[in-house]
Order: sequence, then structure tokens, then C-alpha cells
Amino acid sequence: MTVLVTHPRSTPELVSVVVPVLNEVSDLPAQLAALAVQTYAGPWELIVCDNGSVDGTPELAASWADRLPEVRVVDASDRKGINHARNVGVEHARGDFVAFCDGDDVVRPDWLDALVAAAPHADIVGGALDMEHLNDTGATQPLPAALPVKHRFLPGVPGGNCGVWRAVAIELGWDERFTFGSSDIEFGWRARLAGYRIDYAPQAIVSVRVPAGLRALARQWYRYGASDGLLFRAFRRSGMQRSHVGDATRAWAWIMVHVGDLWGPDPTKQRWVRVASLRAGRLVGSVQARILFL
Repeated sequence: MTVLVTHPRSTPELVSVVVPVLNEVSDLPAQLAALAVQTYAGPWELIVCDNGSVDGTPELAASWADRLPEVRVVDASDRKGINHARNVGVEHARGDFVAFCDGDDVVRPDWLDALVAAAPHADIVGGALDMEHLNDTGATQPLPAALPVKHRFLPGVPGGNCGVWRAVAIELGWDERFTFGSSDIEFGWRARLAGYRIDYAPQAIVSVRVPAGLRALARQWYRYGASDGLLFRAFRRSGMQRSHVGDATRAWAWIMVHVGDLWGPDPTKQRWVRVASLRAGRLVGSVQARILFL
């Protein structure tokens, strides 16, 4: 890959907000309502990238055209995966700076302001994820002071809360092998290793929605785990360490000892489901990627 030589940048002339969606007719209105009250005073457009919804999500998004800046719904259904939808959004973006958020989350009113304020100083800007506002977590979770380090290797950039100069997004591209889990970790790591400047905008806050129901939560964390083997295959030569067998052994022992947690209060059963699903996903992902990452 040819590394784009970066220089100090000015304020974006036009911002394109890209929202990849798939069957989010229930949650998307909250996100669209949050985008409709952004404090950012500069010009921006909204691009909703539909990855093959069958529940009326595209029509719902189009119905908000009178309450938002220019809204375009584009078809990204030819290939499944959130990174494909993000790439389609970049292709259709008219702005020189592209901000990404997800359809089932909710951005704060000054989210876009904060990303744009950091844009002149970086090639990629990552924001903060709030896990409390939309969920009953059972515990206070302070916002991170910096972009979190992933897999004890490098900080990641949250794909559902980041801004990228369009030229950089085109140069890098979102890796479409990652259809869900690790999709943003891969992008941020590859950018960092290629020498792109990555900044953190702690005031650019997105409230993340935890899936409702244990089945949906299990599927989410299974897919996270299943992606880890492919991530390790991609970055082991760059310094990513193999998962510790001892950690996996202790995790499976905890899963077996605490199986009764499934009959406990919601935060307790959710924790068990997350841990068990992640570890199960890693087993399957290791087979799929033909590499051991437990």
C-alpha cells in the first residue's frame, strides 16, 4: 500500500456523515433524531448505507429528509458486511471529511462539532463510547481518557464513532473480510502502522446500545470472538501477540463454574453470555482462519 503523505489540514469544507444500517427500523429513529439536533454549524450531508434491510429501514431513513441536511439512502446490499457498507458510503460521499456512526446508537448533540474540531490535527479522529446511557449496565463506567488499547497491542479506533479525511479513507479502505467483529480495530491498526496521524476527541461521544435479549447479545459477542483469529493472522508479523492459553483455560473454567449465573440478575447473566460467546467464537474463528487464537 502506498502511504499517503499527510500535512496540516484546514477545517473541512463539507462533512459527510455515513451511517451503515441493516434492519434497524426500531433503533434508527433515535439516531436520526440525535443527528437532527447537532450543534455543528458548518455544511454537512447524511448518507445512510443500507446493507440489505428487509424491514423498511431505507424507507424510514428517507422519510427524515425534511428534518435533516441533505439525506441520501444508498444501496450497499451487493455484499454483506459493515465494512462494505462503510466503503460504499465513502464512495458516495461528497465531503472532504467523513464521519461514521451506527444506526442503533445515539450521538450527543455536539458529536459532529467535536470530531470536526479535531480534524485539522489528524488524519483519523476517534471519539468516546458511552455504555451507560442506553443500557442498564449495573455499574458506572467512566468514559476512557484515551483510545483503548486492543488485544494488548495498539489502540483501536471505534468504527461507530470516528472521522476520517475522505482521501485517507479511500487510500486505506475498510477491509471487507471483516464483516462485523474487529472491523474497526483492523482499520485503526493498519492506519497507525502505516504512519497516519490518529487523534482522540473525548467530547465526541456516542451512546452505544447493547443488544436487547440474551440471544442477540450472544450473537454479537460470538461474532467478536470469531473475528479475532483473522485479526491475529493479519497482524501477528506486526507485533500482535497470540492469546495466552492460560487465559483461555481460566476463562473456560470460569464459564463452567458460573453457569448458574444464567439464572441470576440481568447484569450477571449478561456477563456470562458475553464471556462464553466470545470464547466459543474464538474456537470457531481459529478453525476458520487456520490459526490458533483462543
